[in-house]
Amino acid sequence: MFNQIRELRSYRVHLLPLEWDGSNADHLADEGLLPSVRVKAANAAHAEALAHLATGRRVVRVERVEHVERMERAAQEVAQ
Repeated sequence: MFNQIRELRSYRVHLLPLEWDGSNADHLADEGLLPSVRVKAANAAHAEALAHLATGRRVVRVERVEHVERMERAAQEVAQ
């Protein structure tokens, strides 16, 4: 069997509190009001699975951190 070595990337995974039904989850994640964890994974699906296994909570959203941080820096440079 052929094994591939995959580069790990950093992801921020937004989680739902255990007692919450998930209404307005995307809005609250945008505002930074939901708990989140950062994980290293090969892809977003793997990051989602790792975060769920580690916390036992449902996942709202997975964001690749390097991409988000680069976009924020670019937006700041344009604004200046």
